[in-house]
Amino acid sequence: MKKTLSVVLTSAMALSMFSSLAFAKTSADFTDLKDLDAATKAKFDAMISAGIFDGVTDTTFGLKDEMNRAQFAKVAALIMGLDVNKDLQTSTFSDVSVTDAANGYALPYIEALKTAGVTDGYAEGQYNPAGKVTKEQLATFLVRVLGQDAAAKGKTGTDTTVSDWAQGYVALALELKLLSNGTDGTFGGMANATRDLLVSGAYEAKQQYVPAGKVSVTGAKATGVQQVTVSFNKPIDTAKATLALTKGTADIATTVKFADDKKSAVLTLTDVKVSEGSYTATLSGLDAAGVDKTTATFTAENEKV
Repeated sequence: MKKTLSVVLTSAMALSMFSSLAFAKTSADFTDLKDLDAATKAKFDAMISAGIFDGVTDTTFGLKDEMNRAQFAKVAALIMGLDVNKDLQTSTFSDVSVTDAANGYALPYIEALKTAGVTDGYAEGQYNPAGKVTKEQLATFLVRVLGQDAAAKGKTGTDTTVSDWAQGYVALALELKLLSNGTDGTFGGMANATRDLLVSGAYEAKQQYVPAGKVSVTGAKATGVQQVTVSFNKPIDTAKATLALTKGTADIATTVKFADDKKSAVLTLTDVKVSEGSYTATLSGLDAAGVDKTTATFTAENEKV
């Protein structure tokens, strides 16, 4: 009996592992993404693997499908890492309902965006979840996701394809490289945005997004025989930040290289290898008022051959 149960459990575990691998989609799974260049595919893969995007069918991504406001709400909420109450059944907007077969899934994401101040709706008391999103509206949404609303209002633009109210938002979106002009040099702000623009814009916004709150060291671990990687919850000021590594009470000499996104750093040990024991990485140099957690501890083992 025990042997039979063991076989069943082993088989179930193997099937579970196989299933999780089988359903891990990439751009290669969608027929309309096969002709993208390598750099663009990498962006799509990053967003798909993060669970921010999926296809409109199992084999079609819907690259040139026009996006709607419900789709954007989900993407924006996930980019920002907002607290989304997926059990929410009612909305503050009269036209958003869980019984909406097409867009009801977006209700908790829409409410999360409203709470975060990214949107206050389309009209009085309405969100218009099925409504198409124009390129200038997409630019505005993305700028607001980054908390740059005030900066956008301080800018001006002269693109005649962009509405007067959106000139500053489009100008800033172009400056931040969230979106780009067309081949004719204009933005085409009043045209409906397609899903490929949402992916590329969302990818760039995700790279630039800085979560609210204080800086914290979120982890440290050995990533090589002479390397330790330290991660942070948000980009840090690398011009001021310093990192130190100790083993027990002994200081370990390292060189530090921060990642381009400033959300992590690699400490390379200069004199010794990472060996068995408890290590602590400590962040300093930043304004104490803006920092929460400054240390992370991990346990290492001796190198095994």
